[in-house]
Amino acid sequence: MYRQETRNAQTLLAGEGQLLELISEGAPLMQVLDRVCTALDVQVGNVVSLVLFPEDKEHTRHTIAQRAADFGLSPFSCKPILSARERLLGTLEMYCCVSRQPTQGEEELIEHAANLAALAIQHFNHDVEAENLPWDWNEAPDCTPREGPLPSN
Repeated sequence: MYRQETRNAQTLLAGEGQLLELISEGAPLMQVLDRVCTALDVQVGNVVSLVLFPEDKEHTRHTIAQRAADFGLSPFSCKPILSARERLLGTLEMYCCVSRQPTQGEEELIEHAANLAALAIQHFNHDVEAENLPWDWNEAPDCTPREGPLPSN
């Protein structure tokens, strides 16, 4: 297991150069975030990842979690995406085919992916002054994976 996790970390780092290049070239933010999520999904396996932004009222954590549950997916991980000054830029959410907790190696991959997402978001928002966004990490959603059925509307 440890060797596989080490290989996963090395694989993400191998793709990191391409991600950093996309960011520095000013690639569309959604393209970069999609690549971050795809790299994470492939390496962890049997998961689907997405990035939610605090201002996106249409796609709330509860709505996404309910839709994932409708497809038989269980909450796997929810990691706040924070700026260097700990301002909430978004959340990196993951759902899994089986109900389980991430391993230590997977947690490290998720943390690394969240850091790359933060870099991309801040670079994309450089003209908007990303560090002065009104969201604080204390306003981040509860990212504790839940067991059992999700509350209904």
